[in-house]
Amino acid sequence: MTAEPSVRGARLRRNLGRLFEVVTTDVLVWEVRAPPRTPRTAIDLRIAEVKPGADWQAVVPAERRRSTRPFERRGDTGFVAFEGDRYVGWVWLSRRTHRDPWSGLHFKLARDEAYAYALWVEPDVRPRGVARALMVTMLQSVAADPALTRVYGWVDRRNRESQMLLRLLGFKDVQTVRRAHLLRRRGRRVPGSSRPAFGPLSRQGRHKTPTTTTEPQP
Repeated sequence: MTAEPSVRGARLRRNLGRLFEVVTTDVLVWEVRAPPRTPRTAIDLRIAEVKPGADWQAVVPAERRRSTRPFERRGDTGFVAFEGDRYVGWVWLSRRTHRDPWSGLHFKLARDEAYAYALWVEPDVRPRGVARALMVTMLQSVAADPALTRVYGWVDRRNRESQMLLRLLGFKDVQTVRRAHLLRRRGRRVPGSSRPAFGPLSRQGRHKTPTTTTEPQP
């Protein structure tokens, strides 16, 4: 029995969506002010801060170390959450300009800026406040560093939970971009899609005055 053309078309679109998709993404900024209070969580949570040059193997679970090697080489700082001895999530903070291969976004950072990325919480503990606790711990660390004045982050427009979390913590819109995502593993910014053109995703960064009305290409 042959499927109807409309059914075949729906299947094709669904399969293509698993291989390749274009996603509208919001870039947000948190400007340093009084740090948020650490929220209560529904589990006994411990958050370890992994600083550059520290013994990462003593904190990062063995099955996660391969994915964190680029973070370590770049000198990023990690905030790793545990319930007892069990890893339940993390978030990372970069002080260096770089292109994130997973999202495809290139953040141009000034000396007083940082970029928060890779927020992840194990699915079974997501309703228990772990993500908020991780983000608050990270923001408290940023607020204690006199060299930092702002932190950038990004979240897909359709990710309502993360959108709500970041905005409740005081993040504000600074730029919007469309990004192409292949196999949900590798991303790339769609050329000309950044609005406004000049911001943390442009080659000039946010601090420099644009000299042209054409957005630099990645």
